[in-house]
Amino acid sequence: MGNTLFWDIINTPSELHPLLAALADEYPVFCGKENINLAFEKCAEKDRLSVIKRDRVFLITYGAKNLAARGIGYALAGKECNEKMFFKTFAILLDCTRSAVMNVPHFKKWLLRLALMGYNMAMLYTKDAYQVPGEPYFGYMRGPYSLEEMKEVDAYAQKLGVEMIASIQVLGHLEPILRWPAYAEVKDTDNCVMVNKPETYILLEKMIKFWSDAFSSRRIHLGMDETQDLGRGRFMDINGYVPPYELYNTHLQKVCLICDKFALKPIIWSDMYFRYANKNMDYYGKKDVISEEITKDIPENVQLSYWDYYHRDKQVYIDKLSLQKKFNKTLPVMASGIWTWVRVWCDFEQTKAVTSACMDGCRSAGVNEIIFTMWGDDGNYCEFDSAFSALAWCADYAANEGMVDEERVKSIYETLCGSSYHIQKRAGDLEWTIPHPKGKTEGEVLKFHAGPILWDDPLMGIMWHEYTSIIPDFWEKAIAHYKELKKDLEKYIDEHPGEEEKDFCGGMISHAWMLSDVLLKKMELRRQLLASYEKRDFETLEVLIDRNIPELLDALDGLLETFRKEWMRSYKSWGFEVVGIKVAGVAERVRETSRRIEELLDGKIDCIEELEVPPGGGGYIRETRYRMIATGAWFI
Repeated sequence: MGNTLFWDIINTPSELHPLLAALADEYPVFCGKENINLAFEKCAEKDRLSVIKRDRVFLITYGAKNLAARGIGYALAGKECNEKMFFKTFAILLDCTRSAVMNVPHFKKWLLRLALMGYNMAMLYTKDAYQVPGEPYFGYMRGPYSLEEMKEVDAYAQKLGVEMIASIQVLGHLEPILRWPAYAEVKDTDNCVMVNKPETYILLEKMIKFWSDAFSSRRIHLGMDETQDLGRGRFMDINGYVPPYELYNTHLQKVCLICDKFALKPIIWSDMYFRYANKNMDYYGKKDVISEEITKDIPENVQLSYWDYYHRDKQVYIDKLSLQKKFNKTLPVMASGIWTWVRVWCDFEQTKAVTSACMDGCRSAGVNEIIFTMWGDDGNYCEFDSAFSALAWCADYAANEGMVDEERVKSIYETLCGSSYHIQKRAGDLEWTIPHPKGKTEGEVLKFHAGPILWDDPLMGIMWHEYTSIIPDFWEKAIAHYKELKKDLEKYIDEHPGEEEKDFCGGMISHAWMLSDVLLKKMELRRQLLASYEKRDFETLEVLIDRNIPELLDALDGLLETFRKEWMRSYKSWGFEVVGIKVAGVAERVRETSRRIEELLDGKIDCIEELEVPPGGGGYIRETRYRMIATGAWFI
């Protein structure tokens, strides 16, 4: 992959030796005594990187180790550059707690490519997906990381110049453990632990100690976001009402004392301070005034992290970051989003729109630490490797003051990931973006995702109705869109046989093709079912039973196979059962559709009741979660 590079151990700065040695595992980068064509110079400006080719030698002038690594990426691609990286911390956060726990070998492949793109920090978000001594239900049946695994990851990351930081939860978002009776004593609500309970802090100290032992970094992200129910469960039953911001700050102070014990510097999400400022608990209120009463007890050693994955206007980021700087002495960390959650593929359009506005806002507000989060809500069924096209784009935007060169990104991405930049972005059109038909502002869009189409019940058609209520001819347009996408993906697969047998090649295009195939067959079945049922066209209904339904069932089997291949390559085996249950559930509902049609044809029933229900009002189109789409029942 890329140019063959030889470096000289004597004339190369020693800080780069471990990085260069690690690269040889996957890239043609070798230590040699002859034919040296890779040279380095350290400069005083920590934000600078230049790569110049003189004759046959690539000279990399760099200010920081992560930029030297990025320079090597350019040299591998045979490219020159002259860049200025605004962000001193350029990080990712990978969700390893919603079913998918990335295995260590695959995460090392991630770290290697992240380093060569210029990233210098990585966070693993784990609610309970790690083995806490004496706590057998921590990560139970969820593939939790061992201390040895995390030490191995940390040692490897250090070679690459990437700082590993734990991202955990010490207040809310602890549903995975609080569901077990073993934690009844420390449970306030289904979401939050009990504040001021001694047993709570004994548990939290064990959790924090694990990560203190695992990672060499002295920074740790403690979470503490979205705790709107704090103090309103068992705590209130026992102690009565206490203002939640008081409980929040009291708890934070106690947790910070634990961090002090291990010489750790805590980071927390900042949303609750904004939420406490208004009765609606709104994070993004436009006129928030954060009172000193709420913020005066924030420990001085805590760094706040502002998360915003949604806004396409840089002024929103400027305003929020500026406000946040007023009530915390330390500059905040910004967290944007590479859109992988409740999606089957990285949503490049959404990612590009929000991250560019975010990075522009950071420049204006003087915030120079940024994290690109990759969440896995709804079961982590995204092909996470597809995020690398967006990660490469974000790195180019950050290092070139927003002046992205698509050809430059393409060259770097394809050298490092071994797949087509264009086709990875094209596969992102599984997550369909169209101009808003009633949009009030320029650029306003509607998002239609593969998940809701995939999980939608073939008989009830909850999302079928909702989408139709917004755009009457939606499904005709959707079928045309996915037909073109399937054709493009199929052409690429035909022209690149065997590509996915490589160790790493970005997102699996065969998986994207299978998704497009299933979506098309599923939409066609529903469309023909409705049309033939309305006319009582029994001949066509028989064709659906004999041909369309068996073809869809075969396609669902194929999709489950590509899901499995992608999962077992990337993650621990735990969690795949969630995907299996969902896809198998769709298949069973397709079989039930066949049974209901047969009963109608045989005269056993007069109608198919689910097909008689009129559409709703279209107010549900933003819903994407499986349990809210697959059934009209509330509990599943």
